[in-house]
Amino acid sequence: MVIFNLIIRLVGLLVQSSLVLIWSMIYLLNLIYKNVFILDSKKSGFTLIEILVVIAIIGLLSTMAVVAFSTAREAAKKARAQNDLSVLRTGIALLIDDTGKWPNGCPVDSVSNPEVQLSSAQAGIGSVPAVGNQGGGCFWTSDDIFNWAGPYASFSQDPWGNEFYFDPDYRPYENCVSITTKAEQAVIVSFGPNGEGLNDYDCDDIWLSLK
Repeated sequence: MVIFNLIIRLVGLLVQSSLVLIWSMIYLLNLIYKNVFILDSKKSGFTLIEILVVIAIIGLLSTMAVVAFSTAREAAKKARAQNDLSVLRTGIALLIDDTGKWPNGCPVDSVSNPEVQLSSAQAGIGSVPAVGNQGGGCFWTSDDIFNWAGPYASFSQDPWGNEFYFDPDYRPYENCVSITTKAEQAVIVSFGPNGEGLNDYDCDDIWLSLK
């Protein structure tokens, strides 16, 4: 749904830009036609006002092109982040099948702490974790390690250069005034374009529930 909404917004912006571009091109062609092909003794060349209008139109078109490009690039980054999260959730499902644990050794379907970077060894996704207590009721046992059959996913940073996180007690949109807060849940999350981190729960986060 998020990706669909981004596409709709992008298409709307492109349509608006196209309409302005078409109108501007018609206006410019009309000026050129009047001043190049219909010359008479009383008028030749562009007036100062027409030159200023042409400069303003060129500036407007340049600005709209930059805005459309930036919007398209940001939409592509958000779509990539959503896709990466889907791949990571599939990897976590495989981890659960083998060990019975969420990342960081957390019991499945249990709200616990702490949060963990999914690229870290103790997350148990990209490399085998070490036996030990991770805190907050999360732990890796020797049996977990024996049953581990990863790696379950390959890792890179999110499109904005930040780590993906597993957060077992995430509170979606708690600090976002424009979106209704959702119930606390276990998620994997990118902190989005602003990169603001753990426990901010703002409108910018891109997340995917594990339940």
